[in-house]
Amino acid sequence: MSRTGIIKKYAIIMLAAVLVMTSVTLSGCGAENSSSAGGAVPGTVISETDSELTVVDQAGREVTVVKDPQSIALCYRVVIRFLINLDVGDRITGIGKSEPFLEEIQPSLKDCADVGKGVADIEALAELKPDLFIHKASDVESLEAVQKIGIPAIGIDVETPENMITALSLLGKVCGAEQKAQELIDYYQKSIERSEELAAEISDDERKTAVVMGSSIGKVADGSMLQGKMLEMAGAVNCAAGLKATELWPQAGVEQIFSWDPDYIFITGSEGAVYTAEDIYKDPAWSELKAVKNRHVLTIPAKRDSWEFPGVISALGIDYMMSVMYPDLMSDESLEENVSAFYELAYGKTFSREELGY
Repeated sequence: MSRTGIIKKYAIIMLAAVLVMTSVTLSGCGAENSSSAGGAVPGTVISETDSELTVVDQAGREVTVVKDPQSIALCYRVVIRFLINLDVGDRITGIGKSEPFLEEIQPSLKDCADVGKGVADIEALAELKPDLFIHKASDVESLEAVQKIGIPAIGIDVETPENMITALSLLGKVCGAEQKAQELIDYYQKSIERSEELAAEISDDERKTAVVMGSSIGKVADGSMLQGKMLEMAGAVNCAAGLKATELWPQAGVEQIFSWDPDYIFITGSEGAVYTAEDIYKDPAWSELKAVKNRHVLTIPAKRDSWEFPGVISALGIDYMMSVMYPDLMSDESLEENVSAFYELAYGKTFSREELGY
């Protein structure tokens, strides 16, 4: 081989060595925070020791957490209900925003540190140093940012019934509350099965058409959203099911809703809603819709604890919608019994209709 050939061969070997070393280095850096689970199913326990648990979160990340964490922070408000329902609400030490009803159930929420409303406040979290941070799985950037300051960060996804069950199971494992998680899952699955069995009795020509509108008029729950699936499980045809959307509560627009002319319009009970059912009734532009003519524009209860919120509580939202659209299948008395059973399981106490506001 010529001298030139030897030099070229040596250069190729050196370049390959550099690439291998770079790959190893980058892989090592990633391991300091979290790592890809390589396609493992979310909720899977990868490994376990006496003090730690490595799980796959719903963002597909492998995360090692301390067993039985005593200090939990979050800025994704949905998580609060999950933890209270799992009987570990007293471990919440950092939140973004709470609700009066939840603070009544868990008074310690009033004393929690502010760690960011919707977006993680890294400085506040670094000062609080919780054992665990729980956030929405779609915001991987925030999860990784929290992980980098040494706080295990778990991502959850609760926008479909299936994902919600996975989230409950995952949080049960992480928080040492597997038995309560299974009780909640069993309740939810049985409630859904009951709704589906009742809905199966409805013939195609008797099915009501409906939409769930979001915080502003024209925004609707499409087929991928929990609220849209709740409509279907309650026996209705979701007019917005086939809407092509890239965000939650996509803007269908008033004209499209007029074109659908649904039998029922359900309005989110969210505190962020900028309109009411009465606003719809008073607006002449809406007067020709079937839902308006028949006084079938309704806000999803309850006034103090939203039944459309992601979580086991959404089973009550399904029961409510069915009781409104098909009272012969879900009587008011049955709804009240289901409400009492849920609150006894999930909050450890029951409430009257007046207390909840439904």
